[in-house]
Amino acid sequence: MMKPTAIDTTDATDLGRIPESCGAVTVGCSEVAGVMEAVIRSSRALHAQHEALRGTVAALEADHTRVAEASDEARLLSERATDRLQEGTRLIQSSLGQINSLLELVDALGQHVTSFSAAMEQVKRSAKDIEDIAETTNILALNATIEAMRAGDAGRTFAVVASEVKSLASDTRRATDEIAVTLDALNEEAGVVIGRIEAGSKASDDARASVTRIETTIESVGELVEEVDRQNDVIARATGTISGHVSAVQKGLIHFDEVTRENEDKLFEAQQEATGLERIANEMFDTIVHAGLSPNDKVMAEHAMGVARQIIEATEAGIANGTITRGAVFDRDYRLIAGSAPERFTTRLTDFAAASWKPILNRSTDAVAESIATVCVDVNGFMPTHNDRYSQAPTGDIAHDTQYCRNGRILPEEAKDDGRDTTAPFRAYVFRYAPDGERYVVQRSIYVPLRFGGERWGSLKFAYSFGEAAGSSRAIRTGCAAP
Repeated sequence: MMKPTAIDTTDATDLGRIPESCGAVTVGCSEVAGVMEAVIRSSRALHAQHEALRGTVAALEADHTRVAEASDEARLLSERATDRLQEGTRLIQSSLGQINSLLELVDALGQHVTSFSAAMEQVKRSAKDIEDIAETTNILALNATIEAMRAGDAGRTFAVVASEVKSLASDTRRATDEIAVTLDALNEEAGVVIGRIEAGSKASDDARASVTRIETTIESVGELVEEVDRQNDVIARATGTISGHVSAVQKGLIHFDEVTRENEDKLFEAQQEATGLERIANEMFDTIVHAGLSPNDKVMAEHAMGVARQIIEATEAGIANGTITRGAVFDRDYRLIAGSAPERFTTRLTDFAAASWKPILNRSTDAVAESIATVCVDVNGFMPTHNDRYSQAPTGDIAHDTQYCRNGRILPEEAKDDGRDTTAPFRAYVFRYAPDGERYVVQRSIYVPLRFGGERWGSLKFAYSFGEAAGSSRAIRTGCAAP
């Protein structure tokens, strides 16, 4: 194991302030860019909400238009309903008058039938009297016949008269019997008619009550229609007021959208400027380290270059002895590890890197007290392996696995600052890093190109920190976590 590097800071105080100042400028620019980026994201989210609100207002306006149209239509329908109701009321009232007249006729008919029934009873009593008289007449005729027979020839004429009287009495009796039968039949029919009339009379009473209720209901319906008509007037006035408010809101939203877009453009320009200043500050920091004006950072750069040489030597030795092929080293066919979250990948380099590179990375990280991590990153941001701290077994906890299961991850931001556009032996870079998510420290990185057989594979990234504080967590820059 390498011994921790001792850093001689004698007479380096003034020089040390130069990279610290550059770092502070870089961090400040990074912070401003981060804040602006957050504001832009917030503005875009607000803009999206504004677009949704405009859609809602447009829908509200459309709904209001439909409500206004429906209100107008309702008023027309209400007016037509009122006219028809009035016409119907007149017809119903006329019909109710006819019904009342019919009910009065039913009552009169009941009275007449009752009187007819009483007359039938009187006729029946008269027929009974006639029957009694006929019976008496028949007895008298019988007695007269007997007396005529006793008188002999002198009573013969009287016998003829008595016979005729007896015959008349018999005819009268038969007639009274027929009258009685007929009266019984008529009386039975009259009873049925009277029962029906009485039922009809009761029904007529119910009908009168129903007629009264119908008249009351018609009056209530008329009042309701009039109330609906008044409410339609209120709705029409309200929709007119709403229309004015909706138009005002729509104009306000349009103005707000114009101002928001203008501010977004200005913020984007400012962010670009801050990003440019950050890049310039980092270029200054890199130049200072290369010039040896920052002894502490120069020591870290020399350490990183030494580790990179070990990685190159181990890889080229593996190619030479057939442990791995050149094609496998430069394999870009990233195969997703099923079920990994966040997503992790493997290539034909993975096993070799875990066996040959990982021990070197661990020794590098352990050898320097200020180190954070050492990792190899290809040109696409793929990390085939990592040191032990950041290549732990997945637990299923997304927060844990995101931070500590970084082997196999593809993080393009890890490759964007690796200095591929230069031929320098390394590139020094500084940015903010929040290890606990609350307080920032200044994290510095040394990127050393990794070339195998003269071909650029990617970079070795050595991250370290001298513990400089950089303020509270206000805007975390994407990709500024441990490598």
